[in-house]
Amino acid sequence: MGCAQAAMLILLLATAIASCAMSMDMDMSVVSYDDNHHVTAGPGHRQGAFDAEATLMFESWMIKHEKVYESVAEKERRLTIFEDNLRFITNRNAENLSYRLGLNRFADLSLHEYGQICHGADARPTRNHVFMTTSNRYTTSAGDVLPKSVDWRNEGAVTQVKDQGHCRSCWAFSTVGAVEGLNKIVTDELVTLSEQDLINCNKENNGCGGGKVEAAYEFIMNNGGLGTDNEYPYKAVNGVCDGRLKGNNNNVMIDGYENLPANDESALMKAVAHQPVTAVVDSSSREFQLYESGVFDGTCGTNLNHGVVVIGYGTENGRDYWLVKNSRGNTWGEAGYMKMARNIVNPRGLCGIAMRASYPLKSSLSTEKSSIA
Repeated sequence: MGCAQAAMLILLLATAIASCAMSMDMDMSVVSYDDNHHVTAGPGHRQGAFDAEATLMFESWMIKHEKVYESVAEKERRLTIFEDNLRFITNRNAENLSYRLGLNRFADLSLHEYGQICHGADARPTRNHVFMTTSNRYTTSAGDVLPKSVDWRNEGAVTQVKDQGHCRSCWAFSTVGAVEGLNKIVTDELVTLSEQDLINCNKENNGCGGGKVEAAYEFIMNNGGLGTDNEYPYKAVNGVCDGRLKGNNNNVMIDGYENLPANDESALMKAVAHQPVTAVVDSSSREFQLYESGVFDGTCGTNLNHGVVVIGYGTENGRDYWLVKNSRGNTWGEAGYMKMARNIVNPRGLCGIAMRASYPLKSSLSTEKSSIA
């Protein structure tokens, strides 16, 4: 082949690659969704180099997350959604934000499906029931001196990241996480407690159908404490309450709980400096679904629907953040945790994190009710 022919071939190949890249940039989404949230094919669907690479990535992702689908049609549908999420992730990460998105365990779910599985915290006012009123215990004053950063993991007050599965039980996990932390602070014993105890026995809530953290705290106060995970392991489904465990001396007790003043990040900071705190946030954005790392300050509303535990705060690359423990396993976010932007302009906090926060109470005298060794 002559030099001129070789040069012409290289030129044609470069033009084809550029054309492919341009079409990928223009086609921001390979699919669209109809009014019933069903996937429909978009322009350029399953064509080109992007689709071939996405298919390989999907197969690798399936192995990593141990995904098995019931049929070829279902696998194709999941691949289509995966491609759409991949393109969304690629474009967001190209913006060099303070956080990154990634192909986590929810990468084969549409935003609608993700919400159906993961949103279990009920923030609506209750009927015929009065919960504990707001406390000024952690209201800030001029003389307060708080640590610049807090991470309760460093104090051994945080159990391993848990996974609520397809049960909408985040309300139980966020409540239990705060109780586990406070129990460690008061007794110097870190005990992994049972969410299943709450799911099965706390009839003020709806088990895997969702619930309120306030009702969970009141149940623990008034029904013999909370059993351990070893005695009452998590099943991720509703079950029958095992009343025999309520007389168990290993149950962890609390004295009560209090709500933080609403829309006050300073009070939340003071509270977290003293103990892990339960918060209810809006996790319904696509960025939240696919979060991987960094200080998240992305799209977020205040439609509170997901319970988490705030276990610390700090600053990273000049950005203040809340350190949040989630209940979606260690393959979501930063090994199961999220850094959410702190001290934002909106007093409600990012994703409404300061709107509905609460914490358990436990004095050293309470340990006399428990015989955990």
